[in-house]
Amino acid sequence: MPSHLVRVGLAYRFAVDDWVRANLDRFDVLEVTVDHCIHGGAHQREQIFDLVGRVPLNAHGVGLSIGTDVPLDLAYLDQVAIIVERLKAPTYSEHLAFTRVPGRDLANLLPLPKTKEVAEAVVTKVRTVRSHIPVPFLLENISYVFEWPDSNMSDAEFLNLICRESGAGILLDIENLYLNSVNHRFDPYAFIDALSPGIVREVHMAGGIVVQQNNPQRLFLADSHSHPIPEETLDLLGCVIERHAPSTVVLERDDRLDAVDEILVDIARIRARVSQWSEGVHDKAVGASA
Repeated sequence: MPSHLVRVGLAYRFAVDDWVRANLDRFDVLEVTVDHCIHGGAHQREQIFDLVGRVPLNAHGVGLSIGTDVPLDLAYLDQVAIIVERLKAPTYSEHLAFTRVPGRDLANLLPLPKTKEVAEAVVTKVRTVRSHIPVPFLLENISYVFEWPDSNMSDAEFLNLICRESGAGILLDIENLYLNSVNHRFDPYAFIDALSPGIVREVHMAGGIVVQQNNPQRLFLADSHSHPIPEETLDLLGCVIERHAPSTVVLERDDRLDAVDEILVDIARIRARVSQWSEGVHDKAVGASA
């Protein structure tokens, strides 16, 4: 058997709490959004914390806005630290993006200009996060509609620089990578190859939708977390597992949550790709020892 095992799980959503509990044996891990613990109701928090010890839990955030050009909210980080500890989460992840500007919540994940100066500012903030929260910190790539005109680095160069200088790892959202590669016309496999080996610690999988554009020849893919994962992203997952050996693959679903059969089929499809990789590693090991 291979020495590295990949856990496959689901992003926890309170709306399907009963169903998740009835199917806990199908998941190796659940990913909890820490902001649901901070801002959710008492019953929601109670149900989340009741899962501790029943299934491994990872901690994910949406409220840090690490790309906003102001100091981080240390009170928020202290709340996150308490929740991460209570969840017994082995990592804490957030988006490499900004979601607000001073005085206004933008209600969206927006990209950063990919420049050395912006990278340095993010590195400083990552160090602050790591000083408050003792578990490894991971940055997630986002899907984006536009590029800043002053960007002068590729996505991979930007991520590599930040992670190298700050000690952060990557939560690679393969759906976001796939969408960006289609919408902005670049090779997603070249992106994966360009990342520093082993830098991807965890993976997100999801399924989006096609948005109709005025130009019928120019389709735009959107990250809706509402549909089955595309076969193209499973192919990318195999490449990521082989090159980076992440510890966890989590399926995200935020809409059409009643389509539970689709969710379970996607979990099975992910497990099948993980098994293919495991069998390949085992065959290589047997061949090398023969």
